[in-house]
Amino acid sequence: MWCSWFLFCVALTTGLLYAKAFAQTRGWSAPLPLGAYWFPDVAVDGSGRVHAVWSSGADGFDTVMYAAKEGAGWSQPVDIAAIRQIAGGSEASRPALLVDALNILHLTYRYTSIYYSQTPAGGASVPVYWRTPLEIDEGYFSRMVQDRQGVLHLVFTQNVQAEGCRVCYHVYYVRSVDDGFSWSDPVDISVQLTGAAKPQIIVDAQDNLHVVWESGYGGSYGQLSDPTAVMHVASYNGGDSWSRPHQLDSTRGASTDAMARNITIAEDDNGNLVVVWWAIPEDVVYYQLSRDAGRTWSQRAPIPGVLGIWALYQSRLDSYATAVDSAGRVHLVMVGRRFVEQTSAELLHLIWDGSSWSPPAVIAGYERDMPEWPRIAVGLGNQLHVVWFVRDAENIFNSDAGNYQVWYASSTTNSPAIAPVAIPAIPPPTPIAAAATPIVIPTPISQIVPVSVEDVIRPGSTLLTPNLRSENDEVVLLLLSAMPVLMVVLLTTISVMLQRRRRTG
Repeated sequence: MWCSWFLFCVALTTGLLYAKAFAQTRGWSAPLPLGAYWFPDVAVDGSGRVHAVWSSGADGFDTVMYAAKEGAGWSQPVDIAAIRQIAGGSEASRPALLVDALNILHLTYRYTSIYYSQTPAGGASVPVYWRTPLEIDEGYFSRMVQDRQGVLHLVFTQNVQAEGCRVCYHVYYVRSVDDGFSWSDPVDISVQLTGAAKPQIIVDAQDNLHVVWESGYGGSYGQLSDPTAVMHVASYNGGDSWSRPHQLDSTRGASTDAMARNITIAEDDNGNLVVVWWAIPEDVVYYQLSRDAGRTWSQRAPIPGVLGIWALYQSRLDSYATAVDSAGRVHLVMVGRRFVEQTSAELLHLIWDGSSWSPPAVIAGYERDMPEWPRIAVGLGNQLHVVWFVRDAENIFNSDAGNYQVWYASSTTNSPAIAPVAIPAIPPPTPIAAAATPIVIPTPISQIVPVSVEDVIRPGSTLLTPNLRSENDEVVLLLLSAMPVLMVVLLTTISVMLQRRRRTG
């Protein structure tokens, strides 16, 4: 135990020193390490409490780690889900979070299947308060939203073998109208002959559903082979039916000279959909708008002042993320560069105000290590919370030997603040002491109906009690079953005694 605390303190000190060496802009806090290993997610409840989850594993288990921030400090990480590894080896659990309007925390994660669970936000740090995981279906990526009617909508990727594409993951959709206790049959909404990865889903102000993803061959372990494109589909009737997949830039995906990845989607205060994606190999970050709920899209336009990292690190596992504050401004977090000649990667933050993009702000900068998989959540209207993980330079492409760490940073915008609601933390259940007085459960009197003895046993009737037993019944049965053996022993004893008498006589 003391060794674990020592390592945590070393990591914390290293993180603070690291953050001190690399300046942040636009009011971002110094990055803080949360723990090992990778692929985090973050959500904020109505009280302002921050919830973070990430993939980890130890002692033969693949786990979902959880920590919470309430006030200035973070709780100690705990594993809220653990699946024993099979002979095939470790799997990234890739957890995804959703906080609903009632401050219930919803979680999906994976092993070889997608699992769903939930808990009141105040009890998330206590593993026993999480609902027994429900297996949805085989899958890899998953994301979830809730509409204004309280319906949960979930998308996930699943392999669909076809002629010429043995590993081609499709995007499937399910929904739950009973708070996650049951889910509809999966529907393939990608309906393509190629694979898919990294789907994101949002619900707009009109309760329309929008899903975007990367398209290409493959999808196993989150990777698509080149070339790739970016796609969008929508449902305008709560998931009953879906539009045909629309490729957001028809020029991408035909060859490795024109690819697209890392798509994310949000809705701004004007009711416009905003998608951002990364163009490869030229390292340009583009955005497109839709003013009619995704039915048509503007031409692509580059986001000024920001570049991708293809020239430094040809990542196929990274992703961009967006969140919307109380003023309807879209906040984008991404790994990229600000200058063509730049040889280091940065975690960047940009703001779309409905008409233009802000200059990129640096959340964290790295000389040799590589940041990846940023996720962002907005709390109380104007508080930004970002998590990501970092691959150490010595083991960027060797996760088995890597010293990967999950990090957190925060900032406050000038958008209107929303007053917090009280969500008390639920304490862990108190164990019953061994010497405590036994708990007596009273008989439910309301269920007892008085019955006269005469109504049960009448003169001359036979009382049949086939299910009425007592602890003495076992003794009687034992004696009855042993009678043959006892008779044999008794006869043998008598025979021996008679033989002895003859000899002595």
